[in-house]
Amino acid sequence: MTTTLTAPEDVLAARTIEEGHVTEQEARAVAESARETEWTSPSFLKELFGGNLRLDLIHPYPTPDPEEEARARPFLERMDALLQRVDGDEIEREQGIPDDIVDELKAIGAFGIKIPTEYGGLGLSQRSYVEAIGKVASVDGSLTALLSAHQSIGLPQPLKLFGTEEQKKKYFPRLAKGAISAFALTERRGIRSSQDNDDCRNERRW
Repeated sequence: MTTTLTAPEDVLAARTIEEGHVTEQEARAVAESARETEWTSPSFLKELFGGNLRLDLIHPYPTPDPEEEARARPFLERMDALLQRVDGDEIEREQGIPDDIVDELKAIGAFGIKIPTEYGGLGLSQRSYVEAIGKVASVDGSLTALLSAHQSIGLPQPLKLFGTEEQKKKYFPRLAKGAISAFALTERRGIRSSQDNDDCRNERRW
């Protein structure tokens, strides 16, 4: 099976690539060609940074869906109860999230907030997700990063938007149960810290 990719001439000429043998240059070309060129949905924050106060973009604030609120309430209540037992100072002091906290987050479905119910997730809306993350953020930043990165720039969101049915059936159930998705932010050999000039290396923190 082959896949044909077309990209700008100065990046990559149209060619046929054998499946499983895509180069970094070819991958970059596909990513660049997918960039949005027409911004049809204006951003309140973008306009604000440009000096324009576009209140029409945020007012009137949308009325929450009563059915969605009812479906989200049990999860949010369980999240509130869990957060009562989280010691944010300890997490930062010990530089790690206790395993029992991560296990309980998995048990209440916190890693699959927006994953559809047919794949084992909670199937809640973006609004419910934001409300849950807001609760977590009031307690500890590291815990917030763990949950939000997994469900925004991690695998669940792009899989939801662009994944095939086969991929969703394969990965969504694992992700909803707490298989934490990740991506590389540092080089293999580590990076230099500008603060203490020591090598910073990837380490397991949960």
